[in-house]
Amino acid sequence: MNVTELYSTRIQKTFNEDQAEIVSILTANPKKALKLINYYKGMPLSYSATVASIDKGIIDFDVAKEQAVAIEASRSVFIRSNIFKHDVFAQLQYVNVKKGAASFVKFTYVEIMAERRNFIRMEPNLHPVTTIDSPFGVFDGTLHDISLSGLNVIIQDSCQLEIDNSVSILFTLVNFELDQRLAITLPGKLIAISDDALPRNYKFTISPDKSVERELSQYIFQRQIEITREIKDTVS
Repeated sequence: MNVTELYSTRIQKTFNEDQAEIVSILTANPKKALKLINYYKGMPLSYSATVASIDKGIIDFDVAKEQAVAIEASRSVFIRSNIFKHDVFAQLQYVNVKKGAASFVKFTYVEIMAERRNFIRMEPNLHPVTTIDSPFGVFDGTLHDISLSGLNVIIQDSCQLEIDNSVSILFTLVNFELDQRLAITLPGKLIAISDDALPRNYKFTISPDKSVERELSQYIFQRQIEITREIKDTVS
């Protein structure tokens, strides 16, 4: 998951001035309650954290080990506290999962756009081949993530898909817990194309019928259980 798609910057003055302000606020409030937020394979994770030390714009945090797993994967974190006018995005400099320690730099004010979504968007356990049947022909890609209202498909080659094209989308999800293979066919509409260079990320809204919606809902719920178990196994 591309972390830049999760937020929108909210620069107040300049990047450097905002960063200096954020570091100054944390320096003045070393014991203030902080919440760290990450999206691990699409699943939101939020744990409390405390400032361990601040030196030359580098801030060390004591973090939950579960959060450290997500931080290591995304190489970044969102920081939330009532001491800030907006949420804060920071880039990772160092993380130690076993010690529950992480250091961050390059702080900026942001709005977490992922929180506006109506449904959790999860990465599948396998990224299945996905067929897009469109007015311009049939194209194959790879399912990157999915929710009950939309999905993203990575397509390696150039294709003629255009915004607002109505398509039929076909792929198979594997539910290992229930030993099921779910062959999914649903209508979709292309709403965005990310990345100038190949491969490109094609974003679709989808309209599953009640039966497919029930299957997707069960699969997404099961994925959250799998990911939670994966994180616990990592830190145990």
